[in-house]
Amino acid sequence: MPDLTLAQEVRFGSFVLDARKGTLSRDGSVIPLRPKAYTLLTYLARNIGRVVPKDELMDAVWPGIYVTEDSLTQAVREIRRELGDQEQVRTVARRGYMLAGQAPASEPTPNQPIVAVLRFRNEGGDQSREPVVDGFADDIITGLAHHGSITVLARNSTFQFASDDPSSWSEAARRVGADYLVEGTVRWSGASARVGVNLIDAKTLRQIWGDRYEAQDVEVFAVQREVSDQIINRLVSRLDEDSIRRSTARPTESLAAYELVTRAVAVLRGHDHVEPQKALPWLELAVEKDPNYGLAVAYLALCRFMIGRYGEASMPALQELLSLAARGANLAPESAVPARIMSIIRLYLREHAAAESHLATALGLNPCDADSVEQMGYLLAMRGRPLDALAWIDRAIKLNPIFPPWYHFDRALAYYGLGEYQLAADALKTPSRRPLWHDARLAACYAQLGDAERARQQVDKVYAAFPNYPFLWIAREQMPYERQQDIEHLAEGFTLALHYAKR
Repeated sequence: MPDLTLAQEVRFGSFVLDARKGTLSRDGSVIPLRPKAYTLLTYLARNIGRVVPKDELMDAVWPGIYVTEDSLTQAVREIRRELGDQEQVRTVARRGYMLAGQAPASEPTPNQPIVAVLRFRNEGGDQSREPVVDGFADDIITGLAHHGSITVLARNSTFQFASDDPSSWSEAARRVGADYLVEGTVRWSGASARVGVNLIDAKTLRQIWGDRYEAQDVEVFAVQREVSDQIINRLVSRLDEDSIRRSTARPTESLAAYELVTRAVAVLRGHDHVEPQKALPWLELAVEKDPNYGLAVAYLALCRFMIGRYGEASMPALQELLSLAARGANLAPESAVPARIMSIIRLYLREHAAAESHLATALGLNPCDADSVEQMGYLLAMRGRPLDALAWIDRAIKLNPIFPPWYHFDRALAYYGLGEYQLAADALKTPSRRPLWHDARLAACYAQLGDAERARQQVDKVYAAFPNYPFLWIAREQMPYERQQDIEHLAEGFTLALHYAKR
């Protein structure tokens, strides 16, 4: 959140609050506010995007003085009148007030080309090599994403479309909003690979560039880098030296370890029901084959974290996983993945500032990683900044238009934090398959809306599947909220739902 002792200006909408001058202005014109209203607006600006409780505001604006809530209401009314916008300072029922404003979520520049790398064809009939072929295309996505002048869409969206059907290319471009498509084939013969890649103009379906490569064993990785560079050279006329700079380190000296990791990652990235225990032996074997393979080490930490059910793991167990992920980051400093994994572990260790710092590092390394962008949304929801969270989730959806169901869940958490319970419920109901915890949170939304019957139905549904489902324990112990008021806000919804269900 902005700190006016550090950032002298805070901008929200068309307004500028200048702490150094002590003024509020719009389009260069100063807007008069009485001292207490200005102090209140300044405090809300320090916490922009966060719901600030009424008691906290009264203590900040009238320290050491007893005033009634009417004084706060009058100051809010004055601010709204001068701003001319009732929604700029939002009332969140039974919780407090929030200044509406969002941190920028790394929007692409208007003329920045959007590239979709389609799923490559695995020719030759060896289905066991399918994950390696997917890994080849996925690494091209990562390579392209290092360049700030290109927006690269997430594989979850683009891998919905195969390269082998040109008639589907127009549909692919329309659904994901791409300007250019990358399609290709890989034919394996033992440890050798023959790779064909084409760059297609998505609007005209005209081939802009195409090439063929042959590689032996780990030379495949050099081919991946060359393909990325060829695409960059044809899409961008001028790139600064920093944008062109690329890592030349091979991911591993073992093609077998690489193949094991690609198989494991395919499991961990599942759209619906993910079974991390299936990926565990592959990752352990990959690390055994190449102990210095940083991605294998980092994904091993993530896999064990998922098997431990996130927040249910003990603090010592989480610290051990964090050390393992940090080792992966040291071995693969050019990759965003280890930093993203360290961030989620830090979050469940309740080290929120460190978690955000790791995620910022990941996004600096790969600003087009939709999962990192979306994870920032989840993290900010846990830090009590729901408007910022929604901005990041919206950005993730632009990068990953065909996104997995858990994007809806994280959006629902942000809406719930805003007191927008109907929008939260709508987000939770969107996926066709819902895990149990979605139904539990849906019960809280209906309860907050005062819909006793639907809240009861959801509670009964949860208890039918899990008779001792620990609603309040999940709110108070498992969800990694930073602030106690957000914990109690969720617990309040669960308590109301249980009351309606007479439980």
